[in-house]
This record gives sequence, structure tokens and C-alpha cells, in this order.
Amino acid sequence: MSRTAAREGCQIDLMIQTQRMLMVVEIKRRREIGCEIIDEVDAKVKKLKHGGNLSVRTALVYDGKLSPAVAADHYFDFLVPADRFFNP
Repeated sequence: MSRTAAREGCQIDLMIQTQRMLMVVEIKRRREIGCEIIDEVDAKVKKLKHGGNLSVRTALVYDGKLSPAVAADHYFDFLVPADRFFNP
């Protein structure tokens, strides 16, 4: 088995890297978005290999009803409703 075949991957919707930061952005369009999104993104972040010298920040861009528990958890550094892009 090759090295890449032995390692499980993941899909990251948008990732931005600067000299000091790695921004992981999850984009979700669902009728209701619950706390399971936190576990999904956290699992993706844990799979990233970044050398430990970067600060990892998380963002959720969403279209749908966001559970108040997601905001109350403070896991995401940024919560951005998708309509913000279309309604200035």
C-alpha cells in the first residue's frame, strides 16, 4: 500500500494560508445547520498537516437556519450568513 493510500483525506471547501495563519472555511447550505457541523470541521482541521507554526482559524459560511448552539459554542472564529454577500 502506498503512503497516500494509507492516509485518509478530507474535503475542505476553502482554505486560505498566510505567513502566520491557516483559515479553514466550511460552506453549508441546508435547511437546518446543527452542532454536528462543529465535529465535521474539527475532524478536518485535525487531519491537516501544517507544521504547527500557523494559527488555525475557522469560518462557517451558511445558508439556512443556524442552531443557536453553534454560535454559543464559539468554535468558529467567523459565522457568515450567505445573504451577507448578496444584501449589502
